[in-house]
Amino acid sequence: MSSNYSFHAIPIYWVIALYPHMYSQMIFKKGANGQLDNANPRGASTLEFYRKCCPGPLYTKAERAEACHKNNMENAPFFIGAILAGNLAGLDAATMNTLAGAYIGLRLVYSFMYVKIQTNTPSYLRSVTWTASVAVLMTMFLKAGNKMNLALGL
Repeated sequence: MSSNYSFHAIPIYWVIALYPHMYSQMIFKKGANGQLDNANPRGASTLEFYRKCCPGPLYTKAERAEACHKNNMENAPFFIGAILAGNLAGLDAATMNTLAGAYIGLRLVYSFMYVKIQTNTPSYLRSVTWTASVAVLMTMFLKAGNKMNLALGL
C-alpha cells in the first residue's frame, strides 16, 4: 500500500498561491525605493503610489502577479474540497497522489505563465492550463462521487 500524500499538497498549494503576491510586493518595493505601505497595503492610494513609482512594464508584471495570486486563492477552496472529497470517499492513494500532483504541477505552470506572458495570443495557453487544472479537480470529485455511490449501492 502506497502512502497518501494528497493532504501534503494543500500546504504546497498555499505556497504556490502566496508566492506571486510576495513577488509583486518585491517589485513594488523595488520601484518605490524600498517603501511599502504595510498599514494599508491594498488601499487605492497605495496602489496609485506604486503605479507612479514603478515603470510601466514593471507595474504590469506586478499587476499580473497579484492577479495570479488572487486566482490561486479563488481556486484554493475547490482544490481543498476535492482533496477532502477524494479522501472521504476512500479513493486509493495512487489516484489521490497522481491527481494532487497533476494539479500542483499545472498550477505551477499556470502561475509562471500568468506572470511572464505579456501579450494576448500566448495568454490562451495559460487559459488551457487553467482549464486542465480544473479538469483534474472535476475528475477527483467525479471519482469520489462514483466511489461513494458504489459504497451506498446506488
